[in-house]
Amino acid sequence: MILARPRRALLLGGAALLAAPAVRAQSRGTLRVGLGPQQPTQADTRRVWEPLYRRVAERMALSLSINVANDWAGIATAIVNEQIDIAQMGPWGYILAHVNGGARIVNTMLVNGIPTYKAIIVGRPNIEITSFPEGARGMSMQMLDRGSTSGWLVPTHFLRGRGIEPQNFFGRYAEGASAAAAQMATVNGQVDLATGWDTHRNTMIRNGTITATSNRVVWESEPLPNECVVVRRGMDDAMAQRVSAIFAELTPTELESLPWPYTGFVPATHEPYRGLEKMGRDLGVLRG
Repeated sequence: MILARPRRALLLGGAALLAAPAVRAQSRGTLRVGLGPQQPTQADTRRVWEPLYRRVAERMALSLSINVANDWAGIATAIVNEQIDIAQMGPWGYILAHVNGGARIVNTMLVNGIPTYKAIIVGRPNIEITSFPEGARGMSMQMLDRGSTSGWLVPTHFLRGRGIEPQNFFGRYAEGASAAAAQMATVNGQVDLATGWDTHRNTMIRNGTITATSNRVVWESEPLPNECVVVRRGMDDAMAQRVSAIFAELTPTELESLPWPYTGFVPATHEPYRGLEKMGRDLGVLRG
């Protein structure tokens, strides 16, 4: 199937949970870490990020348990349910977890030294759109899961802000694809358009998976606050502050293990993410 089946499950209504080991790893002395699906496979995500989180756990004199969620909504569900202590997650997943479960942000991730990135919509390489979104009426659109900031929240808010209901505007519309699959679907001509984010596409280009001309960026958002490190509601304040300090104080040598283009972490507050929270409320996803 080219387009993923539409998905309506939200944070507390059926989003994919972490694997069972996340529930079992609650013994004293264990730092339970949850990761979103950043890399093409769960194994890739674990391989890329485990060295960093092992250093963090060692600084806290704790053993380490890492689990990778199936989707961005899943990681938010896990930290709301306190199945994990720390989550590295997208901004919208953080907002869901913060509003619905009291999760707290402690750090923002830096990409090439800055704390922002952009949502993008890409099209197949030979696509002709004189103006977006008007010129895309009737084309096929693949979005990511509803826990994704750039893959669902931001483009949906942009379109609805212009009086466009995506499900009716596009000829074929679906949600739930992974970021890599959505990019490749435009490259292969399986869909006309797909959502994503610039950091991910640039990484695919750098890795040789695609080239800069394999597909075409037809729209990009204003800068958005980056991915973040979030702690569960029940974590002791002193420990939460310690987690934030450990990430912010990682040395240049220790940061060399980060995948390109991530370059570090800075202490964070909720303030830069309020715009995303407003988007969620505008769309009727967040209440209360």
